[in-house]
Amino acid sequence: MTNFRQKVYEIVKKIPRGEVMTYAELAQDAGRPRAYRAVGNILHENGDPNVPCHRVIRSDGRIGGYRRGEKKKVQLLRQEGAYPLLVIPLLSGRKILSKSFFNQPTIKVAKALLGKFLVRRYYGKEISLMITEVEAYDGFKDKASHASYGRTERNKIMFEGPGIWYVYFIYGTHWMLNIVTGKKNYPAAVLIRGSKQMHGPGRITKYLHIDKRFNGLPTNKDAGLWIEDRGIKIKRTQIQARPRIGVDYAGMWAYKPYRFRIKDFYPQQAD
Repeated sequence: MTNFRQKVYEIVKKIPRGEVMTYAELAQDAGRPRAYRAVGNILHENGDPNVPCHRVIRSDGRIGGYRRGEKKKVQLLRQEGAYPLLVIPLLSGRKILSKSFFNQPTIKVAKALLGKFLVRRYYGKEISLMITEVEAYDGFKDKASHASYGRTERNKIMFEGPGIWYVYFIYGTHWMLNIVTGKKNYPAAVLIRGSKQMHGPGRITKYLHIDKRFNGLPTNKDAGLWIEDRGIKIKRTQIQARPRIGVDYAGMWAYKPYRFRIKDFYPQQAD
């Protein structure tokens, strides 16, 4: 444990001012991926001011424990310029998004998903990621959409109505996770592209162990994969609209600004 403890402290010392790391990420980097609870205990016991333990938070975006108290941890993160979403005190309540939430225009749903939490139950444990980037695919006319040439065996889930997972395989390597939106028989969906913890739709599905088994399932706890509202509000001024990625074949539709993201999480990216 002594060597592990030392590794944890050394990694924490390298976290830049104004940035954070999760307990799970810290455990992974220290060589013991499942020891995130031990990491929490180690940091809680630390009294060395040179080890900035306040820069380590929970994977679900909550603050987590701190030797000097949660309020002090929030205060330190704010002073260092950490993004406000990361310093919100423990959130009040968790609301699972219902079918009615997704039964709205695709663009509206896409923007509203920013700041929501994608939750996966895996072997009895819940893993959650805050959604920070999405792409909208809207109807028959959208040439970037799988449905632009009509209904097929592959895209039939897009026609089944709101609140259903649409999962497909690309490049022989990655699963893409989408949630169907709008009314039945109108093919539209939103791709989950990025989260606070990681960027890239393929990385998200790999991390959450998502594959074709979820294709066609409803977004709820019974399916083991759902989306929650935890009270985080994203203002319009915080949202960037950009062209979608990898759809050069779609002509003018390739330039539609249907990719939405929380700009604070992508400060150095121009695209």
